[in-house]
Amino acid sequence: MKAALLPPRFARIQRKAYRRLRLEQCWHYARWPVLLAGLWGCAALLHLPQSLPDSIHFLLEGLTFGSVLIWAGRRIYHLPPPSAEQIDQRIANDSGLSFPPLAALTDRPALPEGLSEDEIHREGQLWTIHRQRLLDSLATLRLRHPHLFPHWTGWLTASLIALCLFILGGVAGPQAGLRFKAGFIPGMDDDASALPAMQAWIDRPTYAPGPPLFLTAHSLPLSLPEGAQLHVVVESSSASPHLHGAIQNRRTYLKNGSWQIEGILRKSGTVSLSVRGRRLGRWHLQISTDTPPDVQWTAKAGATSQDWYTNFPWSVAQPHGVATLEARLQPIIPPAHKPDPAHAVTIPLPLEKRPTKATGTTRLDLSDSPFAGLEVVGQLCARSGSGKQNCSPFQTFRLGHRPMHDPLSRALLDLRLHLAVGQINQKQAAHILALLTELPLSPDLSSPLVLLQRQASLGMSDQSLMEQLWFTALYAEDKAQSGQAIAASMLHVRALQNAIRLHLLALGEHPSPPPSDEQQKLHDELGALKTALDEHMAFIFQKASQNGLVMPLPGGKGMPWIRLAGQVQSDALAGRTAQALEHLRNMVEPAEQLRQATLPDMQALAASMQAQAEARTQRLALRDLIRQETDLLNHAQKRLSSEQPSSDDRENQHKDVSQMSTAELLSQLGMAPAATDKSSSTSPLNQDIVLLHADDRQQDHATQYALRLLTQALNHRGETLTKKKMPNLLKAEKDMGAVLKSLATRQDEESVKNIQTVLNDLSQSRHDMSKNQSEASQNSKGRLGFIPPPSSSTAPDEQNGSPAASPEDDPNSGQDEDSHDEEQKQPDNQDPLGRKLDDSPDSDAHIPDHERNRTHDIERELQRRASDRTRPQSELDYLNRLLAPLRQPH
Repeated sequence: MKAALLPPRFARIQRKAYRRLRLEQCWHYARWPVLLAGLWGCAALLHLPQSLPDSIHFLLEGLTFGSVLIWAGRRIYHLPPPSAEQIDQRIANDSGLSFPPLAALTDRPALPEGLSEDEIHREGQLWTIHRQRLLDSLATLRLRHPHLFPHWTGWLTASLIALCLFILGGVAGPQAGLRFKAGFIPGMDDDASALPAMQAWIDRPTYAPGPPLFLTAHSLPLSLPEGAQLHVVVESSSASPHLHGAIQNRRTYLKNGSWQIEGILRKSGTVSLSVRGRRLGRWHLQISTDTPPDVQWTAKAGATSQDWYTNFPWSVAQPHGVATLEARLQPIIPPAHKPDPAHAVTIPLPLEKRPTKATGTTRLDLSDSPFAGLEVVGQLCARSGSGKQNCSPFQTFRLGHRPMHDPLSRALLDLRLHLAVGQINQKQAAHILALLTELPLSPDLSSPLVLLQRQASLGMSDQSLMEQLWFTALYAEDKAQSGQAIAASMLHVRALQNAIRLHLLALGEHPSPPPSDEQQKLHDELGALKTALDEHMAFIFQKASQNGLVMPLPGGKGMPWIRLAGQVQSDALAGRTAQALEHLRNMVEPAEQLRQATLPDMQALAASMQAQAEARTQRLALRDLIRQETDLLNHAQKRLSSEQPSSDDRENQHKDVSQMSTAELLSQLGMAPAATDKSSSTSPLNQDIVLLHADDRQQDHATQYALRLLTQALNHRGETLTKKKMPNLLKAEKDMGAVLKSLATRQDEESVKNIQTVLNDLSQSRHDMSKNQSEASQNSKGRLGFIPPPSSSTAPDEQNGSPAASPEDDPNSGQDEDSHDEEQKQPDNQDPLGRKLDDSPDSDAHIPDHERNRTHDIERELQRRASDRTRPQSELDYLNRLLAPLRQPH
C-alpha cells in the first residue's frame, strides 16, 4: 500500500540505496580475501610462492585462500538485508534532509471525530498542498558512492598494498603478468626459471617433396602444403609440453625429461607451444589445400582408319604433381547399344616423373582385347600424390582393332567376344567350335580347333580359352595373308612372348631380386625370342626375294629387339614389372611391322640400304682422302726439316736457353716464328738439298692433283645423294690449288701451311657429310626404317643382355663403324698414326728424357719473356698467342 503511494523517481532512489547498503555490508567481509590476494600478488612479484615445490605451493595457497573465502562467504550469506528505515535514513543522510523522506511521504493526516464533510474536505485540500510541497522539496534527492573504507585505516592499508603492487610490477617490467600467473597458478614457471631447449621443424608431405623447414621461437609466416608434419622435441622439461592451435598432435615421452610432439597440419592458423604455462614458440602457418588434378581430353580419342592403335589425347595439371593417370572404358555391347559397367576396363597411361602440367597423346595396342573394334564410353581419371582423384567428362569413341579378312579368324573373334560378355557359356562355345571343325580346313588349323573344343568341353578358365582363341585367329589370318611359313614363325614369336610375360608377372609377385637360376631362365627365354625374331625376319626377306627384290640380310646385332631384350632383363631384376612388360611389347612390335610389310615397303627398304651403302662408300673415300693428304703433309714437313742448316741446331743444343733469341727458342720447339717479326727471320735454306727433293715434290704434285679430282667427284656424289651442298668440301678443293702452286714453286713452308688448311677443310667436311647423310636417312625411313644396314657393327654384349644403340638411334653410326673397322686393322704394336709404340725395340715414337727436359726449359723461358713488359709489344703479342694453348687447363 505504501509502495503504491511512492513516486517512481523516489522508488528508483530507494532501490539504489538498497544495493549500496548491501554492497557495503558484503564488502566489510569481502575485503579480507581481496587484501589477502593483494599480499599474495606482492609475494608472487617477489618469486616467493612459485619458488616453493608445486605440491607445497598448491597446499599453502589452497588452505589460505580457501579458509578466508569460506569465512567471508559464510558471513556474507548470513547478513540480514537492509531495512526500510535504514534505507530511508541513508537517503536522508546523503541528501542532507532533517527528516526521513519515506516516513513523510507515507504519513496520513489525523482528523478528529465529529467533523463535518466540509471540514473534512477542507483538511484534505490542506494535506494535498502539504504533500505537494514535500514532493517539491524532495526534487534534490541524491545518493553518495558506497563507503568501502569508512575508516582511514582501511584506506591506508589498501593504498599501501596498491603502492607495493605498482612498485614491484614496475621492477618486474614485461614479466609482471607471467609472475602473477606463476604465483597464483601452481605448476607454472616465471622468468626466474630457465626455458627448456626446443627443436622444431616441419617435414613437407611426400606429394610435395622439399627440404625440412627448421623453426625458431618466432618465425615468419610460412606457406605450406596440406598434410605437412610438425615435429617438436623439448628437452629437460619437468612437465609435458602442449601444442595449441589448428593441429592434431601426439605426444611421446622419450627419456631424461624429453618429449616429442608430432602433428599434421590440415588448416591455416596459429600454432603455439607452451610448457608449464610459458610459451616456447608461436608460428603463423598458411596451409594451402591440395586440390584434385585437372584432367581433360584434348581431342577426340579412338583409332584412326587402318590403324589398330588407340589414341588417348590427354592433359593433366596439379600444383604438386600427378601420380597416376588411367583411362576407364565401358564397352557398348550390341544389341543393347548402351555402356555396360559390369565389363569396365581400366587402362593405365604412363606419366614421367609426376608432372605438374603435361599434355600428350598415348598410343596403345588394345587389339588383343575382346572389345577391340567396339564403341566405348571412356573417361580419364588422375590421382595426385596426396591421394585426391578427379575424372574428366565422358567421351564415346571406337577402340582400335586388327583388320581380320579371313572368315575363320572373324568367327573365332566373335566367339571370344560372346564368351567375354557372358552371352554364351563354355558348353555353347564348345558346340560352336565343333561346328567349325566340320569345315574343310588344313590340319594346322583343324587340329587346334579340335583341341580347343575338347578343352572347352572338359572345362577350362574363360581367360585361357579366350587367349587360345585369339592366338588361333591370328595364326589363321597370318596364314591367309602371308603363307604358312611366316604364320608359323609369327606364332612361335607370340608363344615365346606370352611365356616371358607370364614369367615376368611371376617375378613381379616377389619384391626381392630373383635368384640366379630365374635370371638365367629369363635370359635364355629372351635369347630364344631374339632368335625367333631373327628367323622371322629371314622369312620376310626370303619372301621379298621371291618378288624380285634381292637384299642382303642385315646382321641381327643391330636390330631393336636386341637392345630391348637387355632393358627387359634389367627392369625385371630391378622389380619394374610394368616397364619390363612394356619393353617386351615393343620388342615384338617390329615383327608385326615386318609381317605387314608390303611390296612398296620392301622396295623402300632396298632403296634405303643402297643409299646407306653409297653413304658408307663416300665416308670411306673421304677418310682415304684425309689419309693421303696427311701423307703429303708429312712429306713436306720432312723436306722442310732437312733443308734447314743443322749447324745452328747443334749449337743451340748446348746453348743456354736464356741467351737464345725468340726465333731460336721457337725453332727448338719446332714452331715457325711470325713472318712480320724481324727478330725471328730464319736461316737461308740449303739449296743443294732443295734440288735433291725435286722428284719428291713432283710426285707429291701429281698426288695432290689426283686428290683434287677425287674431291670434285666426292662433292658431286654427295650433293646427288643428300641434295645438299658441302661448302667445306668446295673450300678444300680451292685450297688444294694453293697447295699445287706452292709445290710447283718449291716452297715447302707454304706447302705445310696450305696442306694444314686443306686438312681442316676436310675435317669439317666429314662432319657435314655425316650430318647430311643422317638427315637424308631419317627422311627416307619408311615402316621398316628400324632395320639396320648389313654392314652395321653396333653389337651388344649378348652374353649379359646389355643394351646397345641401333643405327636408328645413332645418326653417326656409319662414321663410327668406319673408325671401328680401321681400328680393327691397326697392328697391336703401332699407334693410330702408324708409328711403332715405345715398348718395342725399334720404336720411332720414343722421346729421350734430356730432350723432354730441354723442351720444358724452353717453354718456361718463353713464358718468362712473355711476362717481361720491357720487350716490344709485337713480340709480347706473338708470344702470348703461342703460349695460349699451353695455359689452358687440360
